[in-house]
Amino acid sequence: MTNKDAWIGSMKVPISGIRMELISSHQGTYLRICSKHPLRTLNSSPWGGGFGRHKVMMNRQVDKLYNEADPLREMDDFIRREGLNPQETAGMLTAAKVKDVGYCGLTWDTGEDGDNSEFGQKLTMKPEMEPLHVCSWVTVGLGNKARAGAELPAASLYPGTINTIVVINGCLTDAAMVNAVITATEAKVAALQALGIVVEGQSATGTTTDAVLIAATCRGKSYNYAGTATALGYLIGRTVYEAIIHSGQLYEQTPY
Repeated sequence: MTNKDAWIGSMKVPISGIRMELISSHQGTYLRICSKHPLRTLNSSPWGGGFGRHKVMMNRQVDKLYNEADPLREMDDFIRREGLNPQETAGMLTAAKVKDVGYCGLTWDTGEDGDNSEFGQKLTMKPEMEPLHVCSWVTVGLGNKARAGAELPAASLYPGTINTIVVINGCLTDAAMVNAVITATEAKVAALQALGIVVEGQSATGTTTDAVLIAATCRGKSYNYAGTATALGYLIGRTVYEAIIHSGQLYEQTPY
């Protein structure tokens, strides 16, 4: 059904034109995912937030005590000092170690008869149709873990966060982009349950400052839905789940 790429330090990204780099500059460390062509994005963070088109997606590591009076301006300055265009860059902040990013990439190959290939097999593709690829990168920090819907004391927003970036080789409607956010969030909750992360005896659903960024290449097949019953939703769920499991295990080994 799927072909899976494991995170092995030097990452292979199956989506043409996409590359991931771990950058360490005099300003700090960040994960940078670049595209040769603008991607259609939906970002829950304020830096390039909402719907947009971006060529760079940044997950920036900051100190737990990060508390800028004007974080939008500070992030804009950071992006410019790194030689990037703020208008082309969607960003996130995290106190988690970005070197411990979890990654998973999956491919759903569809043959001319519409059937899906089994793992390790390839079916003939229609010449004009690109296969569905989904790649997810997640950094996990659990210092401010929470359970949505539970009563919690007022907490300041600081970047502990589970930051999720999903890149999809496909064309998604607005509704499918929002649906992808839902599926990625459900996968996050399932992964935290599998990791046994709890808050006052109940399963955590995330942290108080989680962020998610969905990006689509606008190539290949068009998708109206991204729920778990669809091929697209299946790949989003699996890749986000596996990426969180990997990064979450690293966090549990060396919490920070």
